[in-house]
Amino acid sequence: MNDSQHLFEGLKVVDAASFIAGPSAATIMADYGAEVIKIEPPEVGDSLRWLITNGRMPEGKENYCWELTSRNKKSLSLNLKEPEALKILQDLVISADVFVTNMPFPVRKKLKITAEEICPLNERLVYASLTGYGETGPDADRTAYDSMAWWARSGLMDWVRPSDNSRVAWSTPGMGDHPTGMALYGAIVTALYKRQLTGKGSEVSTSLMANGAWANGVFIQAALMGVEFADRLEPLPRHPFYDFYTTKDNREFALGLINATREWPKLARAINRTDLLTDPRFEGDNLIENAKELKVELQSKFSKMTLDEINKLLRPSGVTYGVLGKTTDHEKDPQFLDTETLVPLEHESFSELLTINSPFQIDGEDKISFKRAPHIGENTSEILSEMGVDEETQKTLMEKGVIA
Repeated sequence: MNDSQHLFEGLKVVDAASFIAGPSAATIMADYGAEVIKIEPPEVGDSLRWLITNGRMPEGKENYCWELTSRNKKSLSLNLKEPEALKILQDLVISADVFVTNMPFPVRKKLKITAEEICPLNERLVYASLTGYGETGPDADRTAYDSMAWWARSGLMDWVRPSDNSRVAWSTPGMGDHPTGMALYGAIVTALYKRQLTGKGSEVSTSLMANGAWANGVFIQAALMGVEFADRLEPLPRHPFYDFYTTKDNREFALGLINATREWPKLARAINRTDLLTDPRFEGDNLIENAKELKVELQSKFSKMTLDEINKLLRPSGVTYGVLGKTTDHEKDPQFLDTETLVPLEHESFSELLTINSPFQIDGEDKISFKRAPHIGENTSEILSEMGVDEETQKTLMEKGVIA
C-alpha cells in the first residue's frame, strides 16, 4: 500500500453511527482514501470504546475493538443535544458526500438527524441508514445487536447447534456486524454510481435482520418452498467424508469431499491407504452402512500425524479440506499475510502491529497506509478550523460543552 492518489480521495463521509455495523461501512471508504469524520459525544465517545469492558471480552493492551473499526478516521466531538453542535453538523453535511447513521429512529428524531432533516441540506448527499430490524414494521424502532437481529432472529443461532436439545451458542463480537457493514458499503457505492448518472443523492438502507436472512438464505428459502425440516432430537451423524478429525498435536481439520467419486481416491492415495478403495466394507452401498468404520480407519491414520504433516500431504492432493483455525494462528499464517488479509497498522503503542484488511481488492487501486483510530475529539479543532471556526469561538464552544 502507498499514499499516492486513492480511489475515494476527496470524498467526505460523516460517520454519525455507533458500535460496529454502520461505522464499518465508513471504515472501508476510509481504507480507500475517503475523509471520514467520526461524530462522537464528548467525554464518553462512541459506545464501541466501552465494548471491551464487557465481561465476555478479553483484556488487551489497547482497545482492539476501536482500533479495527475506527482506523483512518478523524474524531469530531459534538454534543448534538446543543443547537450549536447541530449547526456544526449541518454545516458539515452541506459539503459531505455520505452521511452514515445507525441511531435508533427515536434518537434520530430527538437529535434532528433523520433523513427528512438531513437530506434537504445537500441534494447530492447519500444518506446511509442501518437498523436492527428494518425501516418499517413493528420492530422498526427497536434497538438491537447483531447477536440478536442477525444471529438469533435469522435462525442461524438455532441451526448451528448440533440438535434441538443442545444449548445455543452466542455469536462472536461483530460476527454479523461486519457482513452487514459490507452490505451498507455496497449500497452506498451503488448510490454514488447513481449520483454520477443523475447528479442526485439517495437514501440507502439495510438491516442486521435482512443480512442475517441473506446469510441463512438457503434454509429460509427451503422453508418458503414448503420443505419440512425433521426434528433434530440428537446430533445428526456425520459422514466420514464431511467430518472433523483430530491430529497428533491435538488440532482439528475437516474433510469436505462433496464429490466423493473423484476425491475419495485422491485422499486414499495421499495418505497411502489405497487398500481402503478395494475394501469390501466400503464398496458401493456398503460405504453408507459402514461409515462409522471408515471414520475409525481415517481417524487412526490422522491421529498419528501432526497438522503440519497433514497439510503437506493434503495441500497438493486436490482433496478439499479445511483447518479449524484458532484466532491466535493468523498472525503467522502465510496465506493471511501473502494475500494481505492482515496488513500493518501504524500505532505508537506497538513497534509492529497488524490489522484486518477490508475484504476485497480492486486491481490498480491501492488502499492508504492504515493509521490508528483517533482519541475522543482528537481532530475537533482541526476540522472546525477547516470549516472557518476561529480559535476564540472554539474556546467558547468548549466552555459551553458543545465540543470537546
